[in-house]
Amino acid sequence: MTQTLACDVLVVGGGPAGCAAAYWLALAGRDVLLIERSTHPRERVCGDALTPVAVGELLDMGCDPSAARWHRHRGLRITAHGQSLEVPWPQGEQWPGYGVVARRSRLDALTFARAQSAGARMLTGTEVTAPLITDGHLRGCVATRLSPAPEEVTARARYVVIADGPRSHFGRALGTVRTRTYAQGLAMRAYFPTPRHAEPWIESVFALADHAGSQLPGYGWVFPVGDGTANVGVGLLSHHYGNEAISLERLFEQWIQQIPERWEIDPAGPRTEPAGGRLPMGGSVRPRSGPNWVVVGDAAGSINPWNGDGVGPALATGRLAAEVIGQALDADDGLELRHYEAELAARWQRYHHLGRLTTRALGRPGLMRKLTQLAIRSPRMGNLAMRVSTDLLQGSAGPLGPRSIYRTASGVARLWRDRT
Repeated sequence: MTQTLACDVLVVGGGPAGCAAAYWLALAGRDVLLIERSTHPRERVCGDALTPVAVGELLDMGCDPSAARWHRHRGLRITAHGQSLEVPWPQGEQWPGYGVVARRSRLDALTFARAQSAGARMLTGTEVTAPLITDGHLRGCVATRLSPAPEEVTARARYVVIADGPRSHFGRALGTVRTRTYAQGLAMRAYFPTPRHAEPWIESVFALADHAGSQLPGYGWVFPVGDGTANVGVGLLSHHYGNEAISLERLFEQWIQQIPERWEIDPAGPRTEPAGGRLPMGGSVRPRSGPNWVVVGDAAGSINPWNGDGVGPALATGRLAAEVIGQALDADDGLELRHYEAELAARWQRYHHLGRLTTRALGRPGLMRKLTQLAIRSPRMGNLAMRVSTDLLQGSAGPLGPRSIYRTASGVARLWRDRT
Protein backbone atom coordinates (compact mmCIF):
# COMPACT_ATOMS: atom_id res chain seq x y z
CA MET A 1 0.00 0.00 0.00
CA THR A 2 1.27 3.46 -0.91
CA GLN A 3 0.45 6.60 1.05
CA THR A 4 0.25 9.74 -1.10
CA LEU A 5 0.85 13.16 0.42
CA ALA A 6 0.71 16.61 -1.19
CA CYS A 7 2.14 19.95 -0.12
CA ASP A 8 3.40 23.29 -1.38
CA VAL A 9 6.96 22.63 -0.24
CA LEU A 10 8.71 19.35 0.50
CA VAL A 11 11.79 19.49 2.73
CA VAL A 12 14.10 16.47 2.48
CA GLY A 13 16.08 16.24 5.71
CA GLY A 14 15.42 17.38 9.28
CA GLY A 15 18.73 18.84 10.42
CA PRO A 16 19.21 22.54 11.23
CA ALA A 17 19.03 23.62 7.56
CA GLY A 18 15.88 21.66 6.77
CA CYS A 19 14.16 22.65 10.01
CA ALA A 20 15.02 26.33 9.49
CA ALA A 21 13.53 26.23 5.99
CA ALA A 22 10.43 24.41 7.26
CA TYR A 23 10.03 26.82 10.18
CA TRP A 24 10.18 30.02 8.13
CA LEU A 25 7.95 28.62 5.38
CA ALA A 26 5.34 27.33 7.82
CA LEU A 27 5.44 30.56 9.79
CA ALA A 28 4.50 32.36 6.57
CA GLY A 29 1.49 30.08 6.15
CA ARG A 30 2.93 27.69 3.56
CA ASP A 31 1.91 24.05 3.45
CA VAL A 32 5.17 22.30 4.34
CA LEU A 33 6.04 18.62 4.65
CA LEU A 34 9.42 17.64 6.12
CA ILE A 35 10.64 14.06 5.77
CA GLU A 36 13.48 12.79 7.97
CA ARG A 37 14.95 9.31 8.14
CA SER A 38 15.84 9.41 11.85
CA THR A 39 13.74 9.83 14.94
CA HIS A 40 14.65 11.97 17.93
CA PRO A 41 16.82 11.87 19.93
CA ARG A 42 19.50 11.30 17.35
CA GLU A 43 23.27 11.79 17.38
CA ARG A 44 25.30 13.66 14.77
CA VAL A 45 29.04 14.24 14.67
CA CYS A 46 29.52 17.91 15.50
CA GLY A 47 31.75 20.22 17.52
CA ASP A 48 28.61 21.51 19.29
CA ALA A 49 30.00 25.05 19.71
CA LEU A 50 27.67 27.66 18.21
CA THR A 51 29.01 31.10 17.36
CA PRO A 52 27.00 34.29 17.89
CA VAL A 53 25.93 34.08 14.20
CA ALA A 54 24.23 30.73 14.81
CA VAL A 55 22.78 31.89 18.13
CA GLY A 56 21.28 34.93 16.38
CA GLU A 57 19.54 32.67 13.85
CA LEU A 58 18.20 30.47 16.65
CA LEU A 59 16.89 33.45 18.60
CA ASP A 60 15.07 34.64 15.48
CA MET A 61 13.43 31.20 15.31
CA GLY A 62 12.22 31.55 18.88
CA CYS A 63 14.79 29.12 20.28
CA ASP A 64 15.94 30.36 23.69
CA PRO A 65 19.38 28.96 24.64
CA SER A 66 18.83 30.00 28.27
CA ALA A 67 15.54 28.12 28.51
CA ALA A 68 17.21 25.12 26.87
CA ARG A 69 19.97 25.37 29.49
CA TRP A 70 22.71 25.25 26.92
CA HIS A 71 26.15 26.23 28.14
CA ARG A 72 26.94 29.86 27.33
CA HIS A 73 30.49 30.97 26.49
CA ARG A 74 31.82 34.49 26.21
CA GLY A 75 34.48 33.96 23.57
CA LEU A 76 37.33 31.98 22.06
CA ARG A 77 40.63 31.09 23.67
CA ILE A 78 43.32 30.70 21.00
CA THR A 79 46.29 28.59 22.06
CA ALA A 80 49.50 28.14 20.10
CA HIS A 81 53.24 27.86 20.72
CA GLY A 82 52.83 27.74 24.48
CA GLN A 83 50.76 30.94 24.67
CA SER A 84 47.04 31.66 24.94
CA LEU A 85 44.89 34.63 23.99
CA GLU A 86 41.27 35.03 25.11
CA VAL A 87 39.14 36.91 22.57
CA PRO A 88 35.56 37.84 23.59
CA TRP A 89 32.73 37.64 21.08
CA PRO A 90 31.71 41.06 19.73
CA GLN A 91 28.15 42.33 20.03
CA GLY A 92 26.49 42.92 16.66
CA GLU A 93 23.17 44.13 15.33
CA GLN A 94 22.46 40.66 13.91
CA TRP A 95 23.84 38.54 16.74
CA PRO A 96 24.31 38.56 20.54
CA GLY A 97 27.66 38.94 22.26
CA TYR A 98 27.85 35.29 23.30
CA GLY A 99 27.90 31.77 21.92
CA VAL A 100 26.61 28.49 23.29
CA VAL A 101 27.63 24.85 23.35
CA ALA A 102 24.74 22.49 22.65
CA ARG A 103 24.89 18.81 21.90
CA ARG A 104 23.55 18.19 18.42
CA SER A 105 20.93 15.79 19.71
CA ARG A 106 19.40 18.62 21.76
CA LEU A 107 19.88 21.27 19.07
CA ASP A 108 18.21 19.14 16.40
CA ALA A 109 15.33 18.24 18.68
CA LEU A 110 14.68 21.91 19.45
CA THR A 111 14.81 23.16 15.83
CA PHE A 112 12.61 20.22 14.82
CA ALA A 113 10.07 21.17 17.50
CA ARG A 114 10.12 24.82 16.40
CA ALA A 115 9.36 23.86 12.80
CA GLN A 116 6.54 21.62 13.95
CA SER A 117 5.07 24.27 16.23
CA ALA A 118 5.09 26.74 13.32
CA GLY A 119 2.78 24.39 11.42
CA ALA A 120 5.07 22.18 9.34
CA ARG A 121 4.06 18.55 8.97
CA MET A 122 6.90 16.29 10.11
CA LEU A 123 7.31 12.72 8.91
CA THR A 124 10.11 10.93 10.79
CA GLY A 125 11.39 7.38 10.57
CA THR A 126 10.94 7.67 6.81
CA GLU A 127 13.72 7.29 4.27
CA VAL A 128 13.56 9.25 1.03
CA THR A 129 14.72 6.80 -1.64
CA ALA A 130 14.47 8.76 -4.90
CA PRO A 131 13.20 11.93 -6.53
CA LEU A 132 9.77 11.66 -8.12
CA ILE A 133 10.30 12.66 -11.75
CA THR A 134 7.42 13.09 -14.20
CA ASP A 135 7.93 14.28 -17.79
CA GLY A 136 11.44 15.35 -16.89
CA HIS A 137 10.34 17.54 -13.96
CA LEU A 138 10.82 17.05 -10.22
CA ARG A 139 7.42 16.51 -8.62
CA GLY A 140 8.42 15.36 -5.14
CA CYS A 141 9.91 12.16 -3.78
CA VAL A 142 9.41 8.48 -3.21
CA ALA A 143 10.04 7.33 0.35
CA THR A 144 9.69 4.32 2.64
CA ARG A 145 8.30 4.56 6.15
CA LEU A 146 10.64 2.38 8.23
CA SER A 147 8.42 1.71 11.26
CA PRO A 148 6.27 0.27 12.67
CA ALA A 149 6.03 -1.59 9.34
CA PRO A 150 7.54 -0.70 5.95
CA GLU A 151 5.17 1.41 3.88
CA GLU A 152 5.65 3.21 0.58
CA VAL A 153 5.14 6.99 0.66
CA THR A 154 4.80 9.30 -2.32
CA ALA A 155 5.10 13.00 -1.56
CA ARG A 156 4.12 15.53 -4.24
CA ALA A 157 5.16 19.16 -4.01
CA ARG A 158 5.48 22.32 -6.07
CA TYR A 159 8.89 23.08 -4.61
CA VAL A 160 11.56 21.01 -2.87
CA VAL A 161 14.23 21.97 -0.34
CA ILE A 162 17.15 19.52 -0.35
CA ALA A 163 18.67 19.31 3.12
CA ASP A 164 19.88 15.73 3.37
CA GLY A 165 23.41 16.33 4.59
CA PRO A 166 26.93 16.23 3.16
CA ARG A 167 26.46 13.13 1.02
CA SER A 168 23.11 14.36 -0.31
CA HIS A 169 21.95 11.34 -2.25
CA PHE A 170 18.83 13.25 -3.28
CA GLY A 171 20.86 16.18 -4.58
CA ARG A 172 23.27 13.91 -6.45
CA ALA A 173 20.30 12.25 -8.16
CA LEU A 174 19.36 15.68 -9.53
CA GLY A 175 22.89 16.42 -10.73
CA THR A 176 24.57 18.30 -7.87
CA VAL A 177 28.33 17.75 -7.71
CA ARG A 178 31.03 18.72 -5.25
CA THR A 179 34.01 20.53 -6.79
CA ARG A 180 36.89 18.16 -6.03
CA THR A 181 39.56 20.84 -6.21
CA TYR A 182 38.09 22.54 -3.13
CA ALA A 183 39.40 21.35 0.22
CA GLN A 184 37.16 19.37 2.50
CA GLY A 185 37.34 19.42 6.24
CA LEU A 186 38.07 16.21 8.11
CA ALA A 187 36.98 16.10 11.73
CA MET A 188 36.74 13.68 14.66
CA ARG A 189 35.41 14.20 18.18
CA ALA A 190 34.60 12.42 21.43
CA TYR A 191 33.18 13.51 24.79
CA PHE A 192 35.47 13.48 27.83
CA PRO A 193 34.57 14.05 31.49
CA THR A 194 36.13 17.19 32.97
CA PRO A 195 35.65 19.24 36.13
CA ARG A 196 36.12 22.30 33.91
CA HIS A 197 32.93 21.62 31.96
CA ALA A 198 31.46 25.05 32.82
CA GLU A 199 34.42 27.13 31.56
CA PRO A 200 33.26 30.41 29.94
CA TRP A 201 35.67 30.01 27.00
CA ILE A 202 35.78 27.55 24.14
CA GLU A 203 39.35 26.72 23.13
CA SER A 204 41.10 26.10 19.81
CA VAL A 205 44.66 24.78 20.01
CA PHE A 206 46.94 25.14 17.00
CA ALA A 207 49.54 22.48 17.76
CA LEU A 208 48.98 19.80 15.14
CA ALA A 209 52.17 18.62 13.47
CA ASP A 210 53.31 15.95 11.05
CA HIS A 211 56.16 13.51 11.69
CA ALA A 212 58.74 16.12 10.62
CA GLY A 213 57.34 18.68 13.04
CA SER A 214 55.72 20.92 10.41
CA GLN A 215 52.50 22.51 11.65
CA LEU A 216 49.43 21.13 9.91
CA PRO A 217 46.51 23.27 8.63
CA GLY A 218 44.03 22.40 11.33
CA TYR A 219 43.37 22.64 15.04
CA GLY A 220 42.36 20.70 18.09
CA TRP A 221 39.46 21.92 20.19
CA VAL A 222 38.04 21.64 23.68
CA PHE A 223 34.46 22.91 23.93
CA PRO A 224 32.95 22.69 27.45
CA VAL A 225 29.38 21.39 27.29
CA GLY A 226 28.29 22.31 30.83
CA ASP A 227 27.01 18.81 31.60
CA GLY A 228 30.16 17.33 33.13
CA THR A 229 31.85 16.81 29.78
CA ALA A 230 33.73 18.61 27.05
CA ASN A 231 33.51 18.01 23.31
CA VAL A 232 37.13 17.28 22.35
CA GLY A 233 38.01 17.05 18.70
CA VAL A 234 40.37 17.71 15.87
CA GLY A 235 39.87 19.20 12.41
CA LEU A 236 42.19 19.14 9.39
CA LEU A 237 42.01 20.29 5.78
CA SER A 238 41.88 17.45 3.28
CA HIS A 239 44.92 18.68 1.33
CA HIS A 240 48.11 20.09 2.70
CA TYR A 241 50.62 19.76 -0.13
CA GLY A 242 54.06 18.52 0.86
CA ASN A 243 53.17 17.60 4.41
CA GLU A 244 53.21 13.98 5.44
CA ALA A 245 49.93 12.13 4.98
CA ILE A 246 48.31 11.41 8.33
CA SER A 247 45.13 9.51 9.16
CA LEU A 248 42.37 11.27 11.07
CA GLU A 249 42.37 8.55 13.73
CA ARG A 250 46.10 8.92 14.29
CA LEU A 251 45.82 12.69 14.42
CA PHE A 252 43.05 12.45 17.01
CA GLU A 253 45.11 10.11 19.17
CA GLN A 254 48.04 12.49 18.88
CA TRP A 255 45.87 15.48 19.77
CA ILE A 256 44.29 14.08 22.93
CA GLN A 257 47.76 13.59 24.36
CA GLN A 258 48.30 17.36 23.92
CA ILE A 259 45.10 18.67 25.56
CA PRO A 260 46.08 21.59 27.83
CA GLU A 261 46.45 20.42 31.43
CA ARG A 262 44.04 23.07 32.74
CA TRP A 263 41.12 21.00 31.41
CA GLU A 264 42.04 18.05 33.71
CA ILE A 265 41.05 15.56 31.03
CA ASP A 266 42.26 11.96 31.09
CA PRO A 267 43.07 10.99 27.47
CA ALA A 268 42.40 7.36 28.34
CA GLY A 269 38.89 8.01 29.64
CA PRO A 270 36.52 9.18 26.87
CA ARG A 271 32.84 8.87 27.68
CA THR A 272 32.03 8.09 24.04
CA GLU A 273 33.85 6.46 21.17
CA PRO A 274 35.49 8.88 18.72
CA ALA A 275 33.41 9.59 15.63
CA GLY A 276 34.31 11.56 12.53
CA GLY A 277 33.35 12.60 9.05
CA ARG A 278 34.00 14.81 6.04
CA LEU A 279 32.82 18.40 5.75
CA PRO A 280 32.09 19.91 2.29
CA MET A 281 33.05 23.56 2.63
CA GLY A 282 33.07 26.96 0.98
CA GLY A 283 30.13 26.58 -1.41
CA SER A 284 31.78 23.58 -3.03
CA VAL A 285 28.54 22.01 -4.32
CA ARG A 286 26.92 23.17 -7.57
CA PRO A 287 24.30 23.73 -8.78
CA ARG A 288 22.44 24.81 -5.66
CA SER A 289 19.11 25.40 -7.35
CA GLY A 290 17.02 24.09 -10.21
CA PRO A 291 13.64 24.80 -11.81
CA ASN A 292 11.75 24.04 -8.60
CA TRP A 293 14.35 23.03 -6.03
CA VAL A 294 17.08 24.54 -3.86
CA VAL A 295 19.91 22.96 -1.85
CA VAL A 296 20.77 24.13 1.68
CA GLY A 297 23.20 23.48 4.50
CA ASP A 298 25.79 20.71 4.26
CA ALA A 299 24.10 19.37 1.12
CA ALA A 300 25.10 22.64 -0.57
CA GLY A 301 28.66 22.55 0.77
CA SER A 302 27.90 25.59 2.92
CA ILE A 303 30.23 24.78 5.83
CA ASN A 304 32.50 27.66 6.83
CA PRO A 305 35.93 26.93 5.24
CA TRP A 306 37.73 28.85 7.98
CA ASN A 307 36.62 26.90 11.04
CA GLY A 308 34.38 24.00 9.98
CA ASP A 309 31.19 25.54 11.42
CA GLY A 310 28.18 24.04 9.70
CA VAL A 311 25.26 25.01 11.96
CA GLY A 312 25.34 28.77 11.37
CA PRO A 313 25.45 28.46 7.56
CA ALA A 314 22.80 25.72 7.70
CA LEU A 315 20.33 27.90 9.59
CA ALA A 316 21.05 30.89 7.35
CA THR A 317 20.73 29.03 4.02
CA GLY A 318 17.54 27.35 5.22
CA ARG A 319 16.07 30.75 6.03
CA LEU A 320 17.16 32.16 2.67
CA ALA A 321 15.61 29.21 0.83
CA ALA A 322 12.32 29.84 2.62
CA GLU A 323 12.34 33.50 1.57
CA VAL A 324 13.00 32.72 -2.09
CA ILE A 325 10.48 29.89 -2.29
CA GLY A 326 7.92 32.14 -0.60
CA GLN A 327 8.47 34.69 -3.36
CA ALA A 328 8.03 31.99 -5.98
CA LEU A 329 4.76 30.86 -4.41
CA ASP A 330 3.46 34.41 -4.18
CA ALA A 331 4.35 35.14 -7.81
CA ASP A 332 3.31 31.66 -8.98
CA ASP A 333 6.58 31.69 -10.91
CA GLY A 334 9.42 29.22 -10.43
CA LEU A 335 11.83 31.66 -12.08
CA GLU A 336 11.99 33.44 -8.73
CA LEU A 337 14.28 30.63 -7.58
CA ARG A 338 17.04 32.15 -9.69
CA HIS A 339 17.39 34.71 -6.90
CA TYR A 340 18.62 31.98 -4.54
CA GLU A 341 22.02 31.66 -6.25
CA ALA A 342 22.25 35.45 -6.53
CA GLU A 343 21.56 35.91 -2.82
CA LEU A 344 24.07 33.21 -1.88
CA ALA A 345 26.68 34.97 -3.98
CA ALA A 346 25.90 38.39 -2.50
CA ARG A 347 26.19 37.08 1.05
CA TRP A 348 29.01 34.54 0.87
CA GLN A 349 30.86 34.57 -2.46
CA ARG A 350 33.70 36.88 -1.34
CA TYR A 351 33.94 35.15 2.02
CA HIS A 352 34.04 31.65 0.53
CA HIS A 353 36.47 32.71 -2.19
CA LEU A 354 38.89 34.09 0.38
CA GLY A 355 38.39 30.99 2.51
CA ARG A 356 39.29 28.73 -0.41
CA LEU A 357 42.38 30.79 -1.24
CA THR A 358 43.43 30.71 2.40
CA THR A 359 42.90 26.98 2.86
CA ARG A 360 45.06 26.32 -0.18
CA ALA A 361 47.75 28.68 1.09
CA LEU A 362 47.70 27.15 4.57
CA GLY A 363 48.75 23.84 3.07
CA ARG A 364 52.15 25.33 2.33
CA PRO A 365 54.67 24.25 4.99
CA GLY A 366 55.52 27.06 7.36
CA LEU A 367 52.61 29.41 6.72
CA MET A 368 50.32 27.98 9.39
CA ARG A 369 53.03 28.45 12.01
CA LYS A 370 53.75 32.03 10.92
CA LEU A 371 50.09 33.03 11.03
CA THR A 372 49.41 31.47 14.43
CA GLN A 373 52.50 33.15 15.86
CA LEU A 374 51.27 36.50 14.55
CA ALA A 375 47.74 36.04 15.93
CA ILE A 376 48.78 34.80 19.35
CA ARG A 377 51.25 37.65 19.97
CA SER A 378 48.89 40.46 19.05
CA PRO A 379 45.46 40.85 20.67
CA ARG A 380 44.42 43.04 17.74
CA MET A 381 45.43 40.42 15.16
CA GLY A 382 43.90 37.65 17.27
CA ASN A 383 40.62 39.55 17.43
CA LEU A 384 40.65 40.11 13.68
CA ALA A 385 41.45 36.44 13.02
CA MET A 386 38.53 35.42 15.23
CA ARG A 387 36.13 37.82 13.48
CA VAL A 388 37.15 36.66 10.01
CA SER A 389 37.15 32.94 10.80
CA THR A 390 33.70 33.06 12.44
CA ASP A 391 32.12 35.39 9.85
CA LEU A 392 31.60 38.25 12.31
CA LEU A 393 32.62 41.10 10.00
CA GLN A 394 29.15 41.75 8.59
CA GLY A 395 28.02 45.29 9.28
CA SER A 396 31.56 46.56 9.86
CA ALA A 397 32.74 49.50 7.77
CA GLY A 398 35.96 51.34 6.98
CA PRO A 399 39.40 49.70 7.05
CA LEU A 400 38.05 46.81 9.16
CA GLY A 401 35.02 46.27 6.94
CA PRO A 402 34.60 43.01 5.02
CA ARG A 403 35.49 44.46 1.62
CA SER A 404 38.79 45.94 2.80
CA ILE A 405 39.72 42.85 4.78
CA TYR A 406 38.80 40.44 1.98
CA ARG A 407 40.68 42.45 -0.64
CA THR A 408 43.87 42.63 1.41
CA ALA A 409 43.73 39.05 2.64
CA SER A 410 43.01 37.70 -0.85
CA GLY A 411 46.18 39.30 -2.15
CA VAL A 412 48.26 37.83 0.68
CA ALA A 413 46.67 34.39 0.27
CA ARG A 414 47.38 34.37 -3.47
CA LEU A 415 51.04 35.22 -2.87
CA TRP A 416 51.47 32.34 -0.44
CA ARG A 417 49.42 29.93 -2.52
CA ASP A 418 51.53 30.57 -5.61
CA ARG A 419 54.91 30.32 -3.90
CA THR A 420 56.94 27.33 -4.92
